[in-house]
Amino acid sequence: MLDVGDFRNAFSGRRRLLWTDGTLTEFVHSIFRPESILTNEGIKLDALFTARNLDRIAGFKVELTTNLADHLSFRDSDSTVMVFHHASFLKRQQGNPIFPAELITETLHTLSVLFPRGDRDAKRWYNKQEDPEELDLGLFECGLPHRRIEGYKYWHDRLVILKQAFDESRPATFSQWWNDRREGVQWYSLWIAIAFTVFFGLVQSIKGALQVYNGWHPTPIS
Repeated sequence: MLDVGDFRNAFSGRRRLLWTDGTLTEFVHSIFRPESILTNEGIKLDALFTARNLDRIAGFKVELTTNLADHLSFRDSDSTVMVFHHASFLKRQQGNPIFPAELITETLHTLSVLFPRGDRDAKRWYNKQEDPEELDLGLFECGLPHRRIEGYKYWHDRLVILKQAFDESRPATFSQWWNDRREGVQWYSLWIAIAFTVFFGLVQSIKGALQVYNGWHPTPIS
């Protein structure tokens, strides 16, 4: 699935893919080339790095796409990440010489990270993203998550950019604060501090109310 050609009345936010010469295989291979320029030092594809958490923790807009060339691209201007989610299509293309060797398998590996098998919350989130007819029921059957970023060749640099953006994001809403468990100790410390603040504030309010009540209704001296 590739968007090829010049769409005069449409804006995709990406460079145009024009097939002007050569075979289809040569054209596809020219689009997908290994990208391992950026350093991956300190980058870990941990269990929190999922499509659902990109949305609910980082506040990114996850846009599901049918264009494989847009997969994992991140627009910093509006914090939008594109995700090619048609896992069933990818599985049928394994071994197809039109695509570069290992590209299809590696793409499925990225989906295994973003949409972990058995994650019911992620499934519920995914089911709300598109019309049911546009969803891929095989998305959560891409195998065990492949979290070693150095093992990626084609999607390496996009994963680095996206993971760095995720790690550097900070909660902007109450919901994001509540869901953000990336700094476990800090998260618990924050909410314990908030709980104590609320508790002592409530105690002071009750104490003040009792003082006002006693001021208006003094206890008779027998």
